[in-house]
Amino acid sequence: MSLLVYPLTQVILAVLIGLFLLKKDWPRSGKWLIFFATAWLYVCSSALFADFLMGSLEDYYRPKVMSVVPKAEAIVVLGGGTRGDTHWSSHGDLNHAADRMLHAADLYKNGKAPFILVSGGAGPGDRSEADIMEQILVTMGVPARAILKESNSRDTHENAVFSKVILDGKGVEKIHLVTSAWHMRRAVPLFAREGYEVIPAPTDYQRLVGTPAVPPFLPTVDDLARTTYALREYVGYLVYRYRGWL
Repeated sequence: MSLLVYPLTQVILAVLIGLFLLKKDWPRSGKWLIFFATAWLYVCSSALFADFLMGSLEDYYRPKVMSVVPKAEAIVVLGGGTRGDTHWSSHGDLNHAADRMLHAADLYKNGKAPFILVSGGAGPGDRSEADIMEQILVTMGVPARAILKESNSRDTHENAVFSKVILDGKGVEKIHLVTSAWHMRRAVPLFAREGYEVIPAPTDYQRLVGTPAVPPFLPTVDDLARTTYALREYVGYLVYRYRGWL
């Protein structure tokens, strides 16, 4: 997805244009553009705004206690929980969305499906995210024989299309779909469109219950990242609608 969706990219471009306008004898326009860019960066970096955006996505899909979660024929875990391999480490590096693997392992160990399909590709020459997720799940105690891999997808649409080939080969019709709660609104209809009965299994909720270390009106890098994820998800949803995938 275009980097122009990212607030930090937007602010950098706006400031550069503002500086250009200042040099071209349009000081008023340049100053206002720089002011609005700075204000936008502040807003996007605050927990108040990040929580608002994340809540607007997460509230569509609430969690359920394991005892009431029905059984399915497979657990499908979407990529996004790892950053890839790092120097000196034998495991891939995990990020905030690693909850996806934890939740999938929890579903499997509670007998909610007989196997897990991990879906996620990689750039040329890199180890696929599916391979990394398999390694992490085995470390969590999931037997390797219960893990299938889809290692070629590069986005959510391909997650659904490429996973269908594997799932259809197993005669699967009903799945638990594991991904971040804020991503679920886009992911569920993609798999439903492929003909599956989808049981949403949301995780990786982004709004904290306790009191944060930094007051919510002060900017932080973490809150800027959460805002970025949310804005990117909204744009992704609109793009997928435009392409007729949803």
